[in-house]
Amino acid sequence: MYEALLFIHNLVRWFVLAFGLLALWRPGAKEGAFFAHALTLQVVLGILLAFVSPLFQGALASLEATLQTPSEARYFVAEHWVGGLVALGLAHAGLSQARKGKPRARLLFALALALVLLSIPWFRPLLRL
Repeated sequence: MYEALLFIHNLVRWFVLAFGLLALWRPGAKEGAFFAHALTLQVVLGILLAFVSPLFQGALASLEATLQTPSEARYFVAEHWVGGLVALGLAHAGLSQARKGKPRARLLFALALALVLLSIPWFRPLLRL
């Protein structure tokens, strides 16, 4: 279950990035909806992964020690998911602005995409097969 969720989470990452670039290039309601909803799927998969991930569960068991030392476990427990949730909020705010035809949508999509890029664990394999 864990490996399958991790594979899907990894795969959806590329769709999120592609749709984010599309929403940035053409900040319309349709493009924004693809970005926001792909990111929603990504966050839901991430939440499910948190429940089944041995790394995440082990880090939560010793949370104080995990947060005090910079490590891969700390990254996933304290930083990765926060960036994803904030990016999700920005993407949906951008979608709301795009539906109203406001130019602010592009800025919100750009901020969401930047946060997604910062939240991706680039030290992990780029594609898991």
